[in-house]
Amino acid sequence: MHYPRFEKLIIGVGAVAIFGSLALSMQTGGPGMVEVVAQVLLFGVLVAAAHWGRRGGMLAALLASLIYIALRIPLLSAGLTTADMFFIIARIGAFGLVGIIGGEVCGRIKYVFARVGDTNTIDDWSHVYNQRYAYHAIEQARARYARYGEAFSLVIVALSPSLTAELRPKRQRTLVRAVANYLRDDVRMVDEVCRINDGRFIVLLPHTAKSGGTVVEERLLTGVLKTVGAKDESMTTVCFGAAEDTLAMGELNASLAAPDTDHAEASVQDPVA
Repeated sequence: MHYPRFEKLIIGVGAVAIFGSLALSMQTGGPGMVEVVAQVLLFGVLVAAAHWGRRGGMLAALLASLIYIALRIPLLSAGLTTADMFFIIARIGAFGLVGIIGGEVCGRIKYVFARVGDTNTIDDWSHVYNQRYAYHAIEQARARYARYGEAFSLVIVALSPSLTAELRPKRQRTLVRAVANYLRDDVRMVDEVCRINDGRFIVLLPHTAKSGGTVVEERLLTGVLKTVGAKDESMTTVCFGAAEDTLAMGELNASLAAPDTDHAEASVQDPVA
């Protein structure tokens, strides 16, 4: 199963569960307007977690919690019973569970699907997509840009060899996986994170002009340096836009081509599907 289909399934099941229970409760008088809003907020958190991953889910959960607390101010002012306090905590906990834990699960499961469907599309060290996948994903994005004018950009993240030169292989894998996890969690679910054979990471950003890609590039630079505890010179990044860097992007993807890539195309998801 490709992730876009899984996302729709999760949102659909969540909608049935949340609004179905709400409809049933209405038949017995309803839970009150505040709790109706809380259910809608919970669905919003679910959508954010499924579409943007852990970071988006966490922000949505925080926003939903603040809105819910604001709606409960009259109750807070009147004095809370133990039952009221427990109910409010449980509701905020539900926002966090769906947003943070649900987002983390969604962020990982797209790569699990790829590994189950075709182990040749996942990098063993980082557990994100590999060079084989990156080649076809970028080719598809370039083709869609040429045919439909769909903007996209990509960010290349390169770590200095000095970061891992003195580390044992196990520690090297741990560092690489930490960077991969950060990149995966920081970008949208629709974005693709790949690690190519020379150790660089490529983040493909569908429907994103170069101006937006540059913003992402700056954020990733700061975040990865913080993740690995390194200085600025330990990492380089570059952003390519489909319109501005057509030649450079073509040269990059030509360098990613491998003798067996022709056999991999069927296993690669369309990044903008």
